Amino acid sequence: MNVRYHKYGENEPLFIRFLIIIGIFFLIIKILNEVIHIPASFIIASWLLFMAFLPFIPIMLNMKAQFVADDYTVTFKEAFSQEICIPYITIYEIEVYNQMISVRTRGGHVNHCVEVITFKTNDGKEYTFKAVMDNSRIAAMLGADKIFEMGKFKVLKQFIEQKQKEMYSSNSKF
Repeated sequence: MNVRYHKYGENEPLFIRFLIIIGIFFLIIKILNEVIHIPASFIIASWLLFMAFLPFIPIMLNMKAQFVADDYTVTFKEAFSQEICIPYITIYEIEVYNQMISVRTRGGHVNHCVEVITFKTNDGKEYTFKAVMDNSRIAAMLGADKIFEMGKFKVLKQFIEQKQKEMYSSNSKF
């Protein structure tokens, strides 16, 4: 099972990290310019490189995440972040629920349905992932429960629970 999804609310830390790195870079250039007098061409080139990179920020922030579920583990992969691999044998609880989020835009408020999955593991860790549902505007208007039942995380939960049952039933035979 290999599924791509749009993350919700997890892009802000990436954007803040990017701004901090850019700020530190230009601060270092400013200090180096005061100490060793960097040529103006280097400063102009760094500003031009920064300006050329700006159009890619929205693309980076809208990159899709993905999860890969095999027979024994589920792995969540996100852009510019480490992979999180969770073995099924360590999961003792999976919780999936939906939230209705109202986002303010220029044209008014837009409702989005966000699907949230939380894994609780035996070692005390808790992993939470959020995804904007593909048909969230239709679901918000109609209140359709069928769309919620076919959510990507809901299907993943059913898949993992089935694999856990198979693992435990095969272990109990021995």
